[in-house]
Amino acid sequence: MSENAPDPSPETPAFDVPDIEEMSAYLPQFKFEKLAACGGMGAVYKAWQDSLARRVAVKILPPKFGAEPEFAERFKTEARAMAKLNHTNIVGVYDFGMTPGGHLYLVMEWIEGRSLHDLIHKTTLPLRKAANLAIQLCEALSFAHEHGIIHRDIKPGNIMVNDADHVKVADFGLARPPDVAEEDNPMGTPDYAAPEIRGGSVTDHRVDIFAAGVVLYEMLTGRVPETPRRPVTIYAKVSPRWDEIIARAIHPDPDKRYQDAGEFRAHINIAMKQEAGVPVPEIADAAPKRSPQGKKAPAMSQKQQMVLTFSFVGVVVLALLALIFWPTPKKAAISRTEATDTPVTSEDIQAVVANLEKTDSELTRMLQSFAADWKAAGADKNPVTAEKLRTALNTAVRAKIKDRSEAARRAAIVNAALEKHAGEPSLKALKQAAGK
Repeated sequence: MSENAPDPSPETPAFDVPDIEEMSAYLPQFKFEKLAACGGMGAVYKAWQDSLARRVAVKILPPKFGAEPEFAERFKTEARAMAKLNHTNIVGVYDFGMTPGGHLYLVMEWIEGRSLHDLIHKTTLPLRKAANLAIQLCEALSFAHEHGIIHRDIKPGNIMVNDADHVKVADFGLARPPDVAEEDNPMGTPDYAAPEIRGGSVTDHRVDIFAAGVVLYEMLTGRVPETPRRPVTIYAKVSPRWDEIIARAIHPDPDKRYQDAGEFRAHINIAMKQEAGVPVPEIADAAPKRSPQGKKAPAMSQKQQMVLTFSFVGVVVLALLALIFWPTPKKAAISRTEATDTPVTSEDIQAVVANLEKTDSELTRMLQSFAADWKAAGADKNPVTAEKLRTALNTAVRAKIKDRSEAARRAAIVNAALEKHAGEPSLKALKQAAGK
């Protein structure tokens, strides 16, 4: 959690919110620094935990919830479940309990960043960034759903984004096991609530997929869908394929939505690659073909699998080496062909693999994305699809090499201009100096 976690227009607190001194008396194991946010459903404080030398967020609920035994028991069950959701895209839950003042509380990871609500309504989100954030949201939901937890209140105000565009999904306070009917007045946010929530029906993980679809629409258009929904292409210069993806994610019939967050993520990822001109096969067309008699496509022999595997590894490792050990600006004139034709030793491969996540997060995400595409498309059972995906990855990596080569070349040119320029190093000044 962070001070920007709630929506920018919080509700009027529905209870008497304790001040810093009161919270310090209730929970002396924490040094409370500030009231970060408050609203109708609770308050969040920024605090320091001396025992583990870490900053935390402490969220309290109004005393009326702690006074209801059934709610308090469910809160404990959910808190224990949330504490098990150890994932890079989910805000960690460290502890829970009840204050002497009767407030149920959660101790959570403190996140430095902004809410997605702020990013959507105070900045402009380019398609690539919106897709990247949506993919991370799907990864968080996929992990939670695999552990039997539904968020039920996915919205931009509960999605934190730091300066490195890393997503943290917060506030699983409405989480509950699947297949539980909603109350007459279900908690949640109406704009993002699936029809089955609004109708009081039994819900499952697909309500989160619906909400994630609304969030994707809002990131691309700056607004939530109307009724009837207007196409994304009216508001943004994007391909109609994004309307198809969103329409499926927010379909009123749960059976016609994406059936899991991983499937939603794969479609977003492939659409993004297609938007960039990378030749990636459609997932729907990538499944192994069956003969008219209904027989499965023949499986690859062990020799074929080895050839395909080693050819793929060779291409990727060569590209990784070119990216990670890219030359300085003085050597930027080396062609990308020369860079990727350098002989590779087993020691080189080990060094790249061992340091990849530390040295190149962007390339790491690219490979993880490729692995997800591979699995979603069933490439291990279809040599044609496997070859298409390998070609697509190779194209994407080479494009990245070219981008970095161009960036290095431009940096070298600017550096040369700066060495000759004695005045203010602005672009305007450099242009004027170059024109003399």
